[in-house]
Amino acid sequence: MHRKRAYSSKPSALAAAAVLAAALGASNTAQAATWSDAWVHFAYGTRFAEPGYGQSIAKRIVGFSYAGGDGWGTNFFNLDVLMSDAGDPEACAAGANSPSCAAAGAQELYAVYRRTWSYDQISGNKIQWGPINDVKLAMGVDYSAKNTTFGPRVRKLRLGPMVGLNVPGFAEVGLELYKESNHNGFTPYPQGGDVTFNTTYVLAADWGIPFADAQWKWSGYFDHIGAKGYGTVPETLLSTEVMYDVGKALYGAPNKLWAGVQYQYWRNKFGNPASTTPGAKASTPMIRVEYHF
Repeated sequence: MHRKRAYSSKPSALAAAAVLAAALGASNTAQAATWSDAWVHFAYGTRFAEPGYGQSIAKRIVGFSYAGGDGWGTNFFNLDVLMSDAGDPEACAAGANSPSCAAAGAQELYAVYRRTWSYDQISGNKIQWGPINDVKLAMGVDYSAKNTTFGPRVRKLRLGPMVGLNVPGFAEVGLELYKESNHNGFTPYPQGGDVTFNTTYVLAADWGIPFADAQWKWSGYFDHIGAKGYGTVPETLLSTEVMYDVGKALYGAPNKLWAGVQYQYWRNKFGNPASTTPGAKASTPMIRVEYHF
């Protein structure tokens, strides 16, 4: 876990830029959706890890996702509820080692919103620069809460350019400014345990590619986040899944019921060095099911 963190009370240029982007986003309410997809999902894995804990952790994840496009770009929202086993214990007022504390696992809420503004969509001009088929401005917000003693409350802002790639489905890569704050329940940091990190960069990618006549799909995202201040190191997160259209195969209803496998690789989790911090590196296979409305 982070024992020392970079702290700043100064407003960031990224925050100001995000306010401008949010204002632009508000104007998108007049844009009618050109396509949309909403679904619920479930995933389960037994090899999760959390910084400070050396053992593997089992987690059940249930969530809701929405993706849609309009005349200016795309919107994406995801809300996950992550339920850990006792290897990642919830906070206990009597103390973690007290016999009055049940060996209950922690629960976490994690919400993500992403917005893109597409040159292709806004201008009506198609880009064909080799493998590049679009240029975009992307904005993202993350928000979380977890009931452990550490009590993390992640707040993330990200903003920057991305390029779309000419593949079936979609794929995009970009380089964004990244600002994160969190909460540390162990150490009396300023502002009641709230911690603000230095602004850094994130090298990002996400994709959704159908194959085998759209009977299968490969999707996921990748983030490489730079060091955020004293005591932190660059962080790498890959999450990807391969899913089979079970609904189409069994009862002729495409894009309804999907099942498959998911894999997550996380190194230097939350900026903690995996070389010295137990639980800061995880390689987690999962089973995954989605139902689309």
